[in-house]
Parts: sequence; C-alpha cells; structure tokens
Amino acid sequence: MIIGNFNYDQDRDIYIGEIKTLTLQRGNVQFRSVKKNGAQEPDYRIVEDGVAGTVELGAAWKRTSKAGSEFLSVTLDDPALPKALSAALMLGQADGAILIWSRPAKTSGKKAA
Repeated sequence: MIIGNFNYDQDRDIYIGEIKTLTLQRGNVQFRSVKKNGAQEPDYRIVEDGVAGTVELGAAWKRTSKAGSEFLSVTLDDPALPKALSAALMLGQADGAILIWSRPAKTSGKKAA
C-alpha cells in the first residue's frame, strides 16, 4: 500500500513529500541525510517542519534488495501508534519515490510444545 509520495533533491540529498493514511496526515515531510558515526546509525532522519518547529518522525537506512534494487528501509514512530511502523521508500522513475507499507503477517500465537 502506498502511503507517501516524495521527490528527491539530488543537490541536497533530501527527499521531500507527504505521508497520508486514514489516521496520519503529514505534509512537508523530509528525509534528511545525516553524517553517520557508525554502521548501525541511520542514513536519513525523517522530519516534518511546521509552524511550531521541527518534529522527528523516524529514520531510514540505505538497503539493496536481493534483485539489486536500492531502497530505504524506514521506521516511523509516534506515541499514538501501538508500535513503530516499518515501511520502504522505493525509488522510481526520474526523481520520484513512493513510501510503501504492508501489514505484517499474523502469527498463530501458539507456542511450540
């Protein structure tokens, strides 16, 4: 499910767009590149600039799929969510990208004997 549309500004290494779901409506969302001090640190911080200031929404890491396609592995979090949301920012044609989310498969909840 596509939950966001972004444009990439190569000169600033930044993605700018919006995230929209039934419960989340965020405009002027930016994936801002950050200087990494370690391999586990994110490549991008996800923020929204508003009248009251900047709010951090999550982080993203550069990844390569088994098929060789580059994408960003995204984690979004909010106190109103029951847990962090995982998504992927998929690079598209030209300078566009889409944010995709899929519902995790349900587990049976049964413990092995």
